[in-house]
Amino acid sequence: MEIVSKGEIKLAGIKVVGRRSELSHRVPLAWLELKANLGAVLNQVNPDLFYGVFPQSDHQNDGVGGVHTYWVGVEVSAFGAVPASLTTLTIPAQTYLMTTAKGQADAIEAAYMGLYGHLRDLGRQTDPNGFGFERYDQRRQPPTPPYEQFDYDIFVPLT
Repeated sequence: MEIVSKGEIKLAGIKVVGRRSELSHRVPLAWLELKANLGAVLNQVNPDLFYGVFPQSDHQNDGVGGVHTYWVGVEVSAFGAVPASLTTLTIPAQTYLMTTAKGQADAIEAAYMGLYGHLRDLGRQTDPNGFGFERYDQRRQPPTPPYEQFDYDIFVPLT
């Protein structure tokens, strides 16, 4: 685990909203739709990196009335023309605690639990007004299904 600072991140992508059980179906479909529209996204920063972004308050609580928001996207250097099916999101500069989820599906929960345990050990807290994100490097793991092994980075915003 490591504390890292990131500058502002501009994303072009798809906003997915639903209950946790719905997101497990909707998010993979959104990744497929995003990948199908990548050719129309201008100013991409790194074609190998993809971001899954969530309001930290959703992750700490049960969303708003049980409903969660999750964006799938690619980083862009500037907002240009974006296909009608995509939206934009700006993540402000922030300091994060970062770890990697690597292995089978159970590695994901273990990575998140490890992050929050490490935060307690450090005496730090997440920023409930910030955005957390998962960064997928498709050279390690593509963001699209099927998901057999996991190998991606998780960032939680710090106060």
